[in-house]
Amino acid sequence: MSDPSNAPVPVAPPTAPPPVGTRIVGFFLLAGTMWIAGLLALFRAVMAVVPT
Repeated sequence: MSDPSNAPVPVAPPTAPPPVGTRIVGFFLLAGTMWIAGLLALFRAVMAVVPT
């Protein structure tokens, strides 16, 4: 009688990389967020230096 504990472990199939469109959209979302954050930080720095 065969022991089921030494059966080969089922290996998950290799996952395909995401389509190029998803990568581009994700990149633009991240880059846009960082661009807006940088612009806001620059604006706040200028407003802190300029006397009102």
